[in-house]
Amino acid sequence: MFIDTRVSQQAKLDLSGSVAPFELPLADMPASVWARPDVLRSCFHLEAARYFECESVLAVTGIESGISALARLFQTWYGSMRVVLAEPSFDQWDKRFRRANHVVLDWPVDLVLEGDIPECDVVVLGRPVNPTCQMIGIKQVKLLAKRLRAQGGWLILDEAYLDWTGEESYASFIEAEPAIVLRSVAPFTGLSGANLAFVCGPKAVCTALLNEVGTQAVSSPQWWLALQYFKADAWREEQVDRLAQVCARLEGLWRLKLGPDVSIHSGGYFISFVHPNSEQWAMKLEHMGVLVRTYPAEQSILRCGVPRVELDWERLALAINSLD
Repeated sequence: MFIDTRVSQQAKLDLSGSVAPFELPLADMPASVWARPDVLRSCFHLEAARYFECESVLAVTGIESGISALARLFQTWYGSMRVVLAEPSFDQWDKRFRRANHVVLDWPVDLVLEGDIPECDVVVLGRPVNPTCQMIGIKQVKLLAKRLRAQGGWLILDEAYLDWTGEESYASFIEAEPAIVLRSVAPFTGLSGANLAFVCGPKAVCTALLNEVGTQAVSSPQWWLALQYFKADAWREEQVDRLAQVCARLEGLWRLKLGPDVSIHSGGYFISFVHPNSEQWAMKLEHMGVLVRTYPAEQSILRCGVPRVELDWERLALAINSLD
C-alpha cells in the first residue's frame, strides 16, 4: 500500500519566538563530559562568578524552571505574596506565580518606574522590557531594589534578552542593593533547545533555590554548554553586530507598510510596534502561514521575529506587502 508522506501545505514560518537566527558555534562535546559532573560544576561556579561578577549563581533548566522555583520558594518562605508584574512581561511569570498561590497584579511598567506601585511584596521587571525593548537604567533599578528590600520585599529582574543590548547586567550590583536576576542562554545564542538559564542573587536565595530544584537538575552537557557560553567573548561581539544588521533589515520591511510615523522597536531577535491593525494583521499573516505574536493591551503590540534564511525573508516580504 502506498502512503503519501508529502506535505500538502507549505510549512508555517514561525516568527512568533524570540531567538537569534545565528547560532553559537560549538565544538564537538567530549564524551568524557558525561563522567565529570563534579569537575564541570566546580568550573561552572568559578566561571559564572567571573562572567556575572556575582558571588552566587544557580544554573537551572530554562528560565521557566527558574520562575517556578522562585514562586515555590517564596511560598515556602513567606506564604502567599502580592506580586506586581511590570507590564508588558513574559506570560510565564503570571502563570507560574498564580500556580504557586500568589496574588498577581498586572501594573504598567511606566507607573512602576515612577514609583506608583500598589502595596506588594514582589515586583517583577523586564530589563529590557519585552516586547517594547524599553531599557531600565541601573540607577532606577537600584532605587527600586532598595525600596523593596526596606519593606522586606524583593525585586526580580528578567534579563533574558539583555545580551544583545550590550548593557551592564544588574547581577554585578546585587551585593550593594540585593535583588534577583534571571538570565537565559537560548535567545542570544540561537540554541533554542539549550534549556539553560541562570539565577543570580544573594547567597541565601541561591542556596534555598538549589534545595528547591535539586542538585541533579542540570546535566553534565548543560554545565559544559554554560562554560562555552561564558568564554565566547569574541563571538559575542560579532553576534551583537549581526543582530543589529538583521533587525535593521526587518525594520525596513515593515517600514514600507507602516510609514514614517510609527515607532519600530528593535529587540535584537525581533522588532515590535504599536498599531491599531496589529491583531488583524497577525490573523492575516497566520492565514498566509506566517506566525507573529501580538500583545493585547490598550494599544495592541505586534512582535515579529527575525527570519533565519533568505527564502523566509522573501516569504515574509510578500506577506507584509499583501496586508491591507
